[in-house]
Amino acid sequence: MRPVIEKRRFKIRYLLYTIILIICIISISIAIYMQFYRESNLGVIFGIKKENTDEEEIVALKSNFLGTFNNELEIIEKYSEGVAKLDEKKELITTSNEIKEQNANYIINTKIPAFNIDSEITKKYNEEIESTFLNKANSIITLMNNNNEVVYNVKYEAYLYKEILSLVIISELKEGENSQRIILQTYNYNLKENREININELLNIKKLTEKEVNNKIKYEIDKAQEQNIRLKEAGYNVNVRDSSSEKYKVKNAKTFFIGKEGYLYMVYPYGNEEFTSQIDLIIFK
Repeated sequence: MRPVIEKRRFKIRYLLYTIILIICIISISIAIYMQFYRESNLGVIFGIKKENTDEEEIVALKSNFLGTFNNELEIIEKYSEGVAKLDEKKELITTSNEIKEQNANYIINTKIPAFNIDSEITKKYNEEIESTFLNKANSIITLMNNNNEVVYNVKYEAYLYKEILSLVIISELKEGENSQRIILQTYNYNLKENREININELLNIKKLTEKEVNNKIKYEIDKAQEQNIRLKEAGYNVNVRDSSSEKYKVKNAKTFFIGKEGYLYMVYPYGNEEFTSQIDLIIFK
């Protein structure tokens, strides 16, 4: 009788050892797999497939950035309270001036936006927008007899995210032999409190720390500079990036907005200061 019992105990121990060994093999396999594929594929391991990772979405948003300007207001999350409008029949952002002209010297296609909000701050915004974008179009028309051929386009896109209204305006300018220039301006307005929003407030809304944002900016700028070095070696004229420059610190950010999917966009449009179309775009979920 005893040999039978001992035999059964041996079989149980053998089964337990086998189970433990299988668990160890699976654990080691997962560890090796993760060493190469990281957390992004963890769902695949356990049979939970995620169609698009956050990083894939961000890459897609970056690649399509210049194609997102459709001269309209996109509502990400509606603001339910009332807003004092200048014209109750129109959206919070409207096209105030539109110019579409072409002759031997120039091609102009501009849609100039304006805030349809009755406040002193948005009034100043509208004045600044006209001064920057509409006045340029008018000056091209006025100087139509000059020798430079000019192509000038202006588009915009606006986003409503709860009480935050963001407006992004982009202009593309090609004058004679000069390089193409892209100018981009952003405006962020708090509908609830009738005031301008700064970058720190947007970080708080997105639950981001200044440190992690600074780290990602540095990483993205360094990566862009590595690519620029290769382009420069190939003979292209490129902007030099120095990630240690103060202009890349969050506290000095000038161009930012809440855009597609409620993501936070930080933009470095070098054409705001010189004749270039280069832009660095950093996006946070």
